[in-house]
Parts: sequence; C-alpha cells; structure tokens
Amino acid sequence: METRKTKIEKIVEFVGSIDGWLSVQEGIFLYKLARKLSDDANIVEIGSWKGKSTIWLASAFSNKENAKVYAVDSHAGSPERERGYEKINTFPQFQENIKSAGLDNKVIPLRKTSAAAAEKFNGKIDLLFIDGSHIYEAVKKDLELWIPKMKASGWLVMHDATVLLGPWKAAKRYVLFSGNFQGVGMLGSMIFAQYSPYKTVFYGFTNRLENFLSYLFIISYVKLRKIPFPKSWRKKISRKNYKNSIKKIAKINN
Repeated sequence: METRKTKIEKIVEFVGSIDGWLSVQEGIFLYKLARKLSDDANIVEIGSWKGKSTIWLASAFSNKENAKVYAVDSHAGSPERERGYEKINTFPQFQENIKSAGLDNKVIPLRKTSAAAAEKFNGKIDLLFIDGSHIYEAVKKDLELWIPKMKASGWLVMHDATVLLGPWKAAKRYVLFSGNFQGVGMLGSMIFAQYSPYKTVFYGFTNRLENFLSYLFIISYVKLRKIPFPKSWRKKISRKNYKNSIKKIAKINN
C-alpha cells in the first residue's frame, strides 16, 4: 500500500521536469492543505502555467470523488514575462502534463482571463490559490473578483507575496489589514490565511490585531532571509517555519 510519504516523493519526482516557480516545500504545503478539504471541495487556481502547482493541488484529491481543481489561465503568458511580440501558448503542455499525471478527471481547465472565468463561476471556493499576473492592479482585481466566492473558513494562498511588490501590496490590503482573514502565515514566497469575514466591528478589530503580529513576523522573516547566514542555519530556520505553518493549518478546523 502506498504511503503518503511515498506519494509525495512520486509527485516531487514527476513535477521536477515541469517548468514553474513553485518550490518543493511550497508544493508539499499546498498538497497537505488540499488534503484537509472536504470530499466535494472546489479549488480555484489563478495562474496554472504548465501545471506544476495544479498537479500538487489535484494530487491531494485522489480519494475525494467529487473534489475539483478549476485551473484558470489564458495560457498566453503574463505581461511581466512577455518577450517582444512572441506568441505564447502553454495550454498543450499543460494538458499533456495533467494527463500524464493521471489527473484529467480532477482538473477543469478554464482557458480564460481571471475576469472572464469569475463571471461564469457560480460555485463556492474552499481553497483559492492566486499566482497569476504579479502586477499590483492585476492581483488586486483577482482578489476583488474571487474572495466573494470563497466559503467562510476557506483558504487563500498567494504565491510570490513575500518576494514581489505587487502581490505583497495586495496581500497587505486585502488579507493582513482587511479584518476578513485569520490564521495568517507565510511559507517560502507564499502568504496564506483562512477566510473569516467579520460580522461585528470588534471581530474585525481582533482579526486585524492578530494579523498585525503576523505582519511583523513576515517582514522580519523576509529581512532575515537576506542576511547571509550559513546554509545549515538557513535550512533550520526554513524547516522550523515550515513546521509552524503545517501546525497552523492543522489546528484550525475547516
């Protein structure tokens, strides 16, 4: 019988040949978070590229009959990575990777812009993964379009939010200081939080206060990463933060 560790090792090996900017540690985190979701969960992924993160997310649904990953991507590239007038089409490679992973029954590709997909999407989201355009206005628009479609107690994960200005600025406004999220944490370049829309001013204030402490931790951690610590120290710090992140998602019930 395949153990969870063995399955993760197989995913690591499989996605290793797929282009993308998701680290192994980030992928395992997404996988473990997705495993916590219900048997009929909906994941919406904004920005799929060639399917690396999609495979991590959908692999967690192998024993969840009705769970789906909606992979939203125009597959025409993003503005910050355009190269002259070269046309980009990553959709065939995305399809091939998903099929090779045996996950085409779990992944529903939405080959559209985020705005066009949001207009047609009527479900409720258990996990929203934002990794589309990293320009602030685009990230802001993604959050404005998709957060209202999240279930209360659903999860939001934003990739590159601790390394790029656009996602970081949007995360501060819509997650850390909005009062609508709790359990904010970071892992690698990702910021994650649980959607908890406030119904009273006091509740919103409590969320903001808790998240301000998380904000102080995040900016301190990011600054520490820039210090040239010995490699062994950096691994220990990273491993400690990973364990704390796993504990954080484990102790909050979905």
